[in-house]
Amino acid sequence: MKGVGLIEMGAGLLVAAKPQWGAYVVSAWLAGIIANLWAKPQDRDIALRDFGLALGALALARLAADAPRNAA
Repeated sequence: MKGVGLIEMGAGLLVAAKPQWGAYVVSAWLAGIIANLWAKPQDRDIALRDFGLALGALALARLAADAPRNAA
């Protein structure tokens, strides 16, 4: 679990630094979590929650791609 926590912290820092492609990484990570949780019927409610988070990450990636770049 410590390794997973480190990966997720790294993914969060990646989104903060480069949201235009870091959000796709987070969305892919969440897709893996969803696939793992969907295999257990008692965890499907959590899988659906993570599906909503993955959609949010995809929306962030699309918004970041369309955002104007700062000249600074």
